Parts: sequence; C-alpha cells; structure tokens
Amino acid sequence: MGRMDLKIAVAFILLLFLCTEAASYRVQKREAQDSFSQIQEVAKSYWERLNSAVRGWLDSIKSWDIYEKTTSVAGTYTEILKDQAYHWWHGEQ
Repeated sequence: MGRMDLKIAVAFILLLFLCTEAASYRVQKREAQDSFSQIQEVAKSYWERLNSAVRGWLDSIKSWDIYEKTTSVAGTYTEILKDQAYHWWHGEQ
C-alpha cells in the first residue's frame, strides 16, 4: 500500500505542477497581450500626432506659391531618373 500512495502523491504533485504552469502561462500571455496593446496604443498615438503635424506642414506649404513649382520640378526630375534607370537597365539596343 505504501508504494501505491507514493505513486498517487507523485501523480498529484505532477498534476499540480502542470496546472500551475498552465495558469502561469495564461497570466503571462494576458500580460504580454496587455503590454502589446499598450505598445500598439503608444505607436498609434505617435502616428496620429506625426500625421497631423505633416498635414499641418503640407497645408502651410500649399498656401505658398512654391508648392506648384516644386511638385512640377520634382515630377520632371523623377521622369529624368526613371529614364536614366531604364537606359541603364536595358542598355543601348
């Protein structure tokens, strides 16, 4: 009978250990999700602030006369670079 009691005690301790590990895993997973959601919220707030700042800058630049000039010049240089890259890639045929 002593040997059977030892097996039951070992099985009980093993089961208790597994249950506490499972509970600990659930707590860690919940804490990780909470931390992840906090990080997500911080990143989202930074993104919203950055987005509003850039929109403000863009609105102030659009009010100037140079917006149209710079966008047309940027378009011209972009086309030149695309043409150069095309000829570099395909070579002279």
